[in-house]
Amino acid sequence: MRVKVSTVKDKRPRRHPGAGGLAASPVSRSSRYRSERLARRRRARQRRLTLYILLAGFAVSAAAFAAIFLLARSRAASQAPLPAAGGGGNVIVTGAGADGKPSQILLMSPGSQGGYSIYTLPVRTVADAPGHGFQLLGAVAGLGGQPLLDQTVANLLGTPIRYHLSFDWSVVEFLAAQAGSVDFKTDRPVSSADGSINLATGDNNKDGQEAVSWLNAAVSDGNAGPRIQALFYRGLHDAIMARTEAERRRLARELYRRVRTDMSEDDFTALFMAMTEPGRPFGVWPLPVRQAGSGASWYLEPLPDELRALMSGSPENSTFTLEVRGAGDRELADAVAARLAPLRFTMMPGNGQSGAGFDNTQIRCGSDAIGPGNQIHDLLGKGIVIKDDTLQKRQIIVIIGSDLSLPDLQKQ
Repeated sequence: MRVKVSTVKDKRPRRHPGAGGLAASPVSRSSRYRSERLARRRRARQRRLTLYILLAGFAVSAAAFAAIFLLARSRAASQAPLPAAGGGGNVIVTGAGADGKPSQILLMSPGSQGGYSIYTLPVRTVADAPGHGFQLLGAVAGLGGQPLLDQTVANLLGTPIRYHLSFDWSVVEFLAAQAGSVDFKTDRPVSSADGSINLATGDNNKDGQEAVSWLNAAVSDGNAGPRIQALFYRGLHDAIMARTEAERRRLARELYRRVRTDMSEDDFTALFMAMTEPGRPFGVWPLPVRQAGSGASWYLEPLPDELRALMSGSPENSTFTLEVRGAGDRELADAVAARLAPLRFTMMPGNGQSGAGFDNTQIRCGSDAIGPGNQIHDLLGKGIVIKDDTLQKRQIIVIIGSDLSLPDLQKQ
């Protein structure tokens, strides 16, 4: 009887003796085991590799997101106004004069597009103080404290108050010394009532000490005083803005220790840095007023139309330039420019000459300035708005016609 012997090449299954089932050779079982073990190892390595790739991708994505988020937030912080809290971020500023009496009231206000405005409010301006009738602004705090002054100014300007800041006269002297000089830059001549201050059109650089003395004198001048006050703060701002970022930050920290405020040091520094950032829209605007009364009892009364125009504008309006030309009447041209100043355009010095005579005032506008031209028409109550393609897009020239006269402007 011949017995069949299986070899490695013989892959056919054979019967297990007495079991009736199929059985693989020892060599086959060993090969399959090694193959399965290698396959399991490969699958494990693939799972680990996939996990590492996912974790690395997540880490890279998280880092990228964090970087983009922080960059965006830092850019937004540098362009946005101080975060509003209750009163829209407006800061009322009060300062004592060299004699210790109230001499400065200002409102610092953020604009909707990242700009800032400072409104100078002469202390001899008459306003309705709730519960006390009409009072000089400089006397309101003495009647009802800071809350009464807040409400009086809020009612006058139509804007709420959030923060407070007060300073002594030494702070003004400190800032002027830090600035070195202050440029009383004006688009038209300005002279004080007593003749001690005479500003020509253009730059008027004064050293810090003389500039401070002019600011002090402006308090008792009902004619040019409000404008001189605004020119001082504008010149002071521009001098500080010219400093490096590190210098401005150090100055903000030093200034915080010299003033009294309910703002935190970080918020104060952020506001100071934002307001003095080069390229950011900024303006200083005197409250539109006119002198009334006589003798020692004189006072300043707000001009409602100009005040509404001022508060409805924004610091971004400074991107439009405005020049006023008159038919040889410098005084009339200056009066028209003064009336239009609350619209916040960048006023360009004019020569007072139009080169032609017109029956109607012409408001000539660049292609982007038709809307602002209509604002000028509404405030003057006269004139024809004309689109002039020879002008720059944001340029406006007002050419005074015979329909406007000095008495007309004075009685409006």
